[in-house]
Amino acid sequence: MVSGTFLAAGVSDRRDVPMTKPEEQQRTEKLGVVAEVEGRQRQLVLLNLPFGRLIDEIVVPYDNDEAFFIDGVPLTRKSIRRIKIVVLGEEFDSGMFELERGLTRGEAQNKKIYGDQYETRFEHILRTTTEDVTAQVLKAYNQAVKPRIKDYVPKREELIAAATTIFVEAMKALSR
Repeated sequence: MVSGTFLAAGVSDRRDVPMTKPEEQQRTEKLGVVAEVEGRQRQLVLLNLPFGRLIDEIVVPYDNDEAFFIDGVPLTRKSIRRIKIVVLGEEFDSGMFELERGLTRGEAQNKKIYGDQYETRFEHILRTTTEDVTAQVLKAYNQAVKPRIKDYVPKREELIAAATTIFVEAMKALSR
């Protein structure tokens, strides 16, 4: 399990201790989307999304069966076999740092090995250092945004804030 939770919403690394305003502004946990798509052997990945952008660019279009992009590929709900939303924490960042370091530093033979094994190593990092929060994100969206989707553009900030609160509460409940 990833240490910490959705820090942008005012929750510290310890899930039960509120953060102060300066801490909130300094640290923002990011989310990622991993999708398996019909006709593609490799999964598509979109990383480092803030919660609001995830809702704007992935969840709303997916729910409305509109086109959206993951990894630069135009998609629709029908073209996706599986989609997962994950929290990218410090452990993910450390794993990616190690992978990037292996690809860019050291002897040419080692860099080649890292390059050849990139997909396997990246998949391992995703599976072992991220937390699947798809259900919590969809719950927050369904409770806070979807019922007022007609008001989404003019009241986006308010709806995203409400969805973020629901998401954080769901994550707190799961940690107990």
